[in-house]
This record gives sequence, structure tokens and C-alpha cells, in this order.
Amino acid sequence: MRQTISISENFFCDGHCYLLTSASLGGSGLTAEELQEILFEERDEKTTKLLLEKGVCLPFCFPGDCALDGATEFVLGDLTEPEEAAWMARLRWKLNIPCGKLILSCGCLAEDLEPAIEGAKPDPNYEIYQVIDVPPNEYLVEIYAFYPSQTMQVALDGELDEFDDLDDDQFDEDEYGERVLKVEAKYREYAGAAYIIRLTPLDGKMLPLPEIEGGWFQDFEFRDALNLRN
Repeated sequence: MRQTISISENFFCDGHCYLLTSASLGGSGLTAEELQEILFEERDEKTTKLLLEKGVCLPFCFPGDCALDGATEFVLGDLTEPEEAAWMARLRWKLNIPCGKLILSCGCLAEDLEPAIEGAKPDPNYEIYQVIDVPPNEYLVEIYAFYPSQTMQVALDGELDEFDDLDDDQFDEDEYGERVLKVEAKYREYAGAAYIIRLTPLDGKMLPLPEIEGGWFQDFEFRDALNLRN
């Protein structure tokens, strides 16, 4: 059964890093301050990987601020056929939520995370976290980026910039234009959320750990069709 929850209209993040975790911090026994120290201050990759492997948290960053503001949905269950056809990039990892309280937080400062852990309602004028009730479980978390997303607009602009740097004998403008049009035709008409954060039971699936930089996931996996040079 599919459940869809839209991100609050008042949610905002005046930064480019977000944290998915649970009110119990994955049952780790850590405090919010200890988590902040590991992710934000120590930036010890070995320690961070241990947290990630246990599903304590999922820290991720975007190329600019406010990426998830407004046009983001949480989905528990399957994507619809149009969503499955339209996603352009994704980030996948796992998250342990034994308490049944999923938290999306702007950054990982303890002073911001503690009210979410305690179950306090966010300040409507400063809504930098959201708490969602989910069945207690260990989850596969997939963050899907669609055509309207910041992820895709930056990526497509980057493709254009790279082609601008090619010599004339390396660049067939007509051929490249045709490839761009194909991408536009396939993905641009999608009218749903810019990002979907999807949760499904992990069920023992083994996942490769995505690359982390400075303790955070920063790179999305792109569909092959988006490689405009092939």
C-alpha cells in the first residue's frame, strides 16, 4: 500500500546539507551532540562509515541552498508508473527507524535536531525539520531527482558548459542538439514533485555504500540516458 506525504509548505533549509535519521538515532544510543561532533566537527570518515553501515543516519548535500523546499514528497511504497519513467537521478542508502519516527532535518546541529528528537512541534516561522510516523523497520531509502529539481538543472547546465569547451572538430552541434531534445522530450513534461524520498523495507538487501565527501553523500547516480555524449 502506497502512502504519500508532502513536505510542509513552511519547511526550509537555508543551506545545502540535510540529514535523514530517526528520533532514536537508529537505536544507536548516541546523543544529538555526539552525532553533530562526528558529522560536523570530527569529519572522521571511518567513524562516519560505521554510523552509515548501522543505518543511524543518512547525511546528504546538494549543489545549492533550499533544494528540498516546497516540491518534495515522501513515499512509503512503490513509485507510480509515471514517476518510475520520469526520475533522472537517485541516491540510495539504508536507514534504521526502530522507533517509527523519521526525521528530515536541515543540517545536523544538535540545537536544531534535539527538538525533533523530543517530538516538539517545529516553529511555523522557522520550520527546519519534519517528523513523520512510519512503521518501525530498517528501510531502503531512495532520493529521486526529477527534471524540475536543482540536481538536474545543475547537472544539465554542467553538460552544456562541458560541450562549450570542446573544439569544433570534437563537437557536432546538430548531434548534441538532438540529444538534448530527446532528454527534454522524455523528462520535461513531468509535473510531479522535484524530489521524492521513497522508503521501502530493506529486507536484508545488500547495498554498495555511495561515495562520501566530508562525511556526507553528495553524488547522485544518473540514468544512462542522461549521458548526452553517448
